[in-house]
Amino acid sequence: MISERHVQAIWYDRALRPERLYAVGRSAASGGEVRVVDPGAWNLGPGPDFLGAVIELGPERRRLCGDVEVHMGPSDWTAHGHGEDAAYRNVVAHVTWRYGPPPASLPPRAVSIWLGRFLASDPGFSPDAIDLGAYPFARLPSGERACFEALRGDPDAARAALAEAGRRRLAEKASRMRAQLAGCRDPLQLFYAEMMGALGYSRNAAAFRAIAAAVPYRRLVAEPENAAAALVAAASFADVSRGGRPCNAPERRLEAAAELFVTTPVMSLAEAWDFSPKACRELVGTMSARHIVGRGRGAAVLANIVVPWAMAEGRLERAPDWLPPEDVSEPVRLMAFRMLGRDHNPAAFYAGNGLLIQGLIGVYREFCSSAHPDCEKCRLPALDKRGRFMI
Repeated sequence: MISERHVQAIWYDRALRPERLYAVGRSAASGGEVRVVDPGAWNLGPGPDFLGAVIELGPERRRLCGDVEVHMGPSDWTAHGHGEDAAYRNVVAHVTWRYGPPPASLPPRAVSIWLGRFLASDPGFSPDAIDLGAYPFARLPSGERACFEALRGDPDAARAALAEAGRRRLAEKASRMRAQLAGCRDPLQLFYAEMMGALGYSRNAAAFRAIAAAVPYRRLVAEPENAAAALVAAASFADVSRGGRPCNAPERRLEAAAELFVTTPVMSLAEAWDFSPKACRELVGTMSARHIVGRGRGAAVLANIVVPWAMAEGRLERAPDWLPPEDVSEPVRLMAFRMLGRDHNPAAFYAGNGLLIQGLIGVYREFCSSAHPDCEKCRLPALDKRGRFMI
């Protein structure tokens, strides 16, 4: 019994994926060999199944970088409406278990790969042998990374490297805010806009900042009874990205933001001085009171906005050694498995310290993403004379 999840695991895991694959169907590459350089990051959110994949076509190894969508059969692409969905415009490979003509609405450069052709007739292949619960984090698409080899058996060095990466990331945020504050006529509005960006999450950070500009803070609190309606109305003129769970719909988040700004002392965080562990918990409590936002989101706002803001204004010299833990995102989990190995314990290692989580995000964005997919070119494993990572 094969499911789409099995096909995703086969595509992702080099140990399961056939070494030689071939394109089929309508494109100029039809019948040509496909080499998988990197299967992409397994996407747990809306959109294509794998993001940022790298494949090479034909004997000349023409390289394509983009996304991958996996289905049981080619017709599922059309049945699911992907051809009309802008989120799928960057798909470069449509991977299916069953054979069939490639959908006409595939992006022009995308190739079709009939994966079942290579495994269905293999007597040694059994879907029961695939531990689906191990994907996507406990199983990685290739061998151990150089960063893991450098940190193997030295958890103290790993923690120190992540703490330094976290401080570096927050210092860069503080530098950006300091530049924005220079000559700023209304720092309170700027803080409000940054808070709105954080409440929009990465997908809608820019759109929520635009909404904050359309509905300034002083106007928002002057008419508290109309605050939610004003933000939601402004969203119709902003480039708001939709999708995901209904509870995280942009309108729901904007309504929560309105309640947060007009009914809680959240703006007092712009003047916070004490960033001891106890005070940090209380600051998160200010945001998560009455469950307007979750504690994980509150911790993320503290780390990404409040702490850098205090550093930018000179009230805090550097990021604290401990911050309340935010929710562990997909890039954080993936980076942790790459750096720390498959057997590490997140709860014991990094999941209880928001600074280390920020470090994993920083390493992923500054080093891992830029080296993708040629891991050997990554600069992270370089050590200084004391054996410390040169972050």
